[in-house]
Amino acid sequence: MTAPARVVVVDDSPFICRLMTSHLQAVPDIKVVGTALNGLQALALIKELRPDVVTLDLEMPAMNGEQTLEAIMYDCPTPVVLVSGVSHQAAQVTMRALEMGAVDFILKYTPGVDTDPDALRQEIIAKVRAAARIHVIRSVRRRSVADLEFALPSPAPSEISSEAPAHFDAAPFAPGVVIVIGASTGGPVAVRELIGTLPADFPAALIVVQHIPATFTGVLAAQLNRHSNLRVKEAQNGDRLQAGNVLIAPGGYHLLVRADARVELNQGPEIGGHRPSIDVTMQSVAQWYNARAKGVVLTGMGSDGALGLVAIRSKGGQTFAQDAESCVVNGMPQRAIEKGVVDHVASPSQIAHLLRIECAPKRER
Repeated sequence: MTAPARVVVVDDSPFICRLMTSHLQAVPDIKVVGTALNGLQALALIKELRPDVVTLDLEMPAMNGEQTLEAIMYDCPTPVVLVSGVSHQAAQVTMRALEMGAVDFILKYTPGVDTDPDALRQEIIAKVRAAARIHVIRSVRRRSVADLEFALPSPAPSEISSEAPAHFDAAPFAPGVVIVIGASTGGPVAVRELIGTLPADFPAALIVVQHIPATFTGVLAAQLNRHSNLRVKEAQNGDRLQAGNVLIAPGGYHLLVRADARVELNQGPEIGGHRPSIDVTMQSVAQWYNARAKGVVLTGMGSDGALGLVAIRSKGGQTFAQDAESCVVNGMPQRAIEKGVVDHVASPSQIAHLLRIECAPKRER
């Protein structure tokens, strides 16, 4: 019998520590081996116990979550699942923490918000289970605990700025190729690696469907916009697909493409527990673009995207999946591969290289 995953829970609230512990220990394959109320306690406990997973609150006094995460990733690399708030500022901190090496995040229970406690409990368990299977490597950064300033940083300027335009300029014609990129757990880093490798004159339009809360989408778009040669924005109803531009499906909305190459958003039922659904967007693009559609499934839990790739492949389009070695969680790519509908399996940067070749004008190939 496999030993249960050993977890350390870090949160400045004793109540939350008890709640997380009760959620996680309700299943036989997870065991909470320790709790810590601040970053310094957490670091000592992690070094002593060497857990398989750490759940880490980002909002702690003295030594905050980002500082604690940086020290963990350098001194004692461990899969970390973040516990995040729902505000835009919390989203900014969470996205930075994912870039620093955290593998995923869950949202805090917020009084007054319509949250299903059982669904939240199941999400916590699922993400801790997934994190326990991940191998992390030491961060290349080095700042000793003594070098860290134990104070909450001043709020960063909003990342939703003029860098991410409200609307792209209208294009006189529809793009020749439309690429849908789907991702879940570990996706923000993988998407950034893929998109960041593409040139400014990339001749296809891109749509990203990332499983992420609504308050996080704009932050993700702005972050990608700053670190990419392409123009990236959160999609709005009526946005037109244009070559060299990237639209991010808003959290809480399915994104479809119309015959006139414009975007349509709706809040229809969740598909497989997801809204936005990767399958929905890929099927929509396949309907109108046929062999000019391309689909990419990146890291994530579950099977969203597999049926979307089936639709694209059936219309003559190309399909890509992230390789297991570079995935945080290999669930979604593996489900698609098992269906036999993936043309290329590669890392995000390698997929970008393949897309550049496949989308180049024929005279340049």
